[in-house]
Amino acid sequence: MVHRTTKWNDCVDCREGLTMDEKGEFVIRRHHAKRAGLHDDLHLDGESWAIPKLVPTQINRRVLAIKTTFHTPEQARFEGTIPDGSYGAGTCEVVDEGEVVFISSSPTHIFFQLHGNHYTGNYYLRRWEGNKWLLWKKP
Repeated sequence: MVHRTTKWNDCVDCREGLTMDEKGEFVIRRHHAKRAGLHDDLHLDGESWAIPKLVPTQINRRVLAIKTTFHTPEQARFEGTIPDGSYGAGTCEVVDEGEVVFISSSPTHIFFQLHGNHYTGNYYLRRWEGNKWLLWKKP
């Protein structure tokens, strides 16, 4: 896998310019945060979202995805305990990782395929409002 910073320049509104079928890496990390509660962190080639209702596995089940700060590949793969008093305090474990293939993107959507051990198939992120997005699995 290629380790690099995001091609989106750390900008929530800079998703244009991905080419069709461009590949990257993804990590889904289960995060038992003391403040935010249980959620999944979805990392797509540097960009990250917190998924309070966990990444869906059922087709057309829509869940809230909250855009978070940039994470390096090492941060995205962190497993262990974040100490009390630190941002994101709680425990983290990687539940899946693999290849992401970006199908299309714009400032308001990202359509992509996940190829992991547990999460596979077509997914869609649609910007809703501010840093809030909707995520669902497509047929």
